[in-house]
Amino acid sequence: MQKKLSVLMLLGFVLSIPFAKFFPELTIKSKFLGNYFIYLLKSFVPFLIFGTITFSIASFESGSKLKKIVPLTLLFYITSTLIAIIYALSIASNINFAPDQNLNIGASLVQTDSLSLKSSVSIIAIDFSNFFSLILDGNPIAIMILSTILGLLLRVRFSYQRNILNFFSYINNLVIKITNYLMLLAPVAIFSLFSNLLIDIDNDLLFSLLRFVVICIFVFLIYMFFFYGLIIKYFVKYSPIKFFLLIKDTLIFAFFSSSSAATMPLTLRTAEEKLKIKKEISSFVVPIGTTVNMDGSAIYLGLSAVFMAQLLNLNLSIDQYVIISLTATIGSIGAAGVPSVALVMMTIVFSSIGIPIEAIAIIAGVDRLLDMFRTSINVAGDLTISKLVDTISRN
Repeated sequence: MQKKLSVLMLLGFVLSIPFAKFFPELTIKSKFLGNYFIYLLKSFVPFLIFGTITFSIASFESGSKLKKIVPLTLLFYITSTLIAIIYALSIASNINFAPDQNLNIGASLVQTDSLSLKSSVSIIAIDFSNFFSLILDGNPIAIMILSTILGLLLRVRFSYQRNILNFFSYINNLVIKITNYLMLLAPVAIFSLFSNLLIDIDNDLLFSLLRFVVICIFVFLIYMFFFYGLIIKYFVKYSPIKFFLLIKDTLIFAFFSSSSAATMPLTLRTAEEKLKIKKEISSFVVPIGTTVNMDGSAIYLGLSAVFMAQLLNLNLSIDQYVIISLTATIGSIGAAGVPSVALVMMTIVFSSIGIPIEAIAIIAGVDRLLDMFRTSINVAGDLTISKLVDTISRN
């Protein structure tokens, strides 16, 4: 179903171009379809963040043999995701995605209530009345903080713990199921939103979008082979060339399936049979990586945020760069099981820095192509961290 949906999203993107050109009046009338989709997505995103992060933290369990490597594994995954987003932002901030162009595609749409680091972090920590006000307003950072705290509290054993966990499990599954059904409307929404964008813009945007795709692919490949290669060479003391040759079949499968979860059986087999990683290590590290390792998505979110800010003629501040890093890193921890996770996470990142989430329609059409590269990076990261943890455990 997810593969068909991705194809339909791409089809909606492609068909929107001639439709906007030949039927401009119908295009304008169809705008309400995209607007309703955005409204529904905005409504469910806070519940999605709250449910997935709370439940994933509260329900996490580890066997006694692996308790010593649990903190180490999580530290490696979270650190690598944070490095990925910083890497992406450092490159994106020095790239002009729209050279010699003035693509003011809708500055009037930019939200004036974008967060600053002070208002979203410092004030939250001090003023609890403001904190709960931010939660009621759907502030993504406030919701992430609350869900993380609640998830940690629910790990403390008490008489009704299991009942409460079951309740959160039910809510989490319900929200994910509703989001699944909601995402079925994405192809129509993309068709509506992007065709309306084309009414007001010229071919410069299409050129910039193509440039964005090429830059994303280049940045993806550099990160995978350079960053993971350095870890393998200097920390694992293993040949990076041999490592990538051994995992190439797994990466190819991940590329075409666009699913870390679907690739996981092959990832486990590759880890144990080709990389000679101990089963007790791979059987823990790989599934955790499938859940929390979002290096590819982190890079994508960072590049997308800067790309869209440039199109809207926004100058991102240092505070906003920090907010992008925090939302992309923390949000990815609870993103398992969420359909089209990068697009959903993009709504969180964009809203946090004042970019209207309607702008996602510009990128959504090429999301399927870039998702193939993101998944390959995520799987390569799972195998890299597994090999690293295995090496440390042996020593």
